[in-house]
Amino acid sequence: MSRTLDQLVPGESATVIGLDLQGAGRQRLVSLGFVPGQPVTALLRSCFGDPTAYRIMDTVIALRGGDARRVLIR
Repeated sequence: MSRTLDQLVPGESATVIGLDLQGAGRQRLVSLGFVPGQPVTALLRSCFGDPTAYRIMDTVIALRGGDARRVLIR
């Protein structure tokens, strides 16, 4: 079973293996750099637990938990 991006704790890194999403939502995540083989690191979580900031392709992106659950990692 694959892990999802929302399971990373701040400071932990992983590699994107796919997206569990179709249509415009998928295209949005792909355009942000969430493509297979891309390393991603969880940086920090907001004080309320959502969203979380991730570093991908030398960019910091904040994703809500619902979007992060669609990114498959290893």
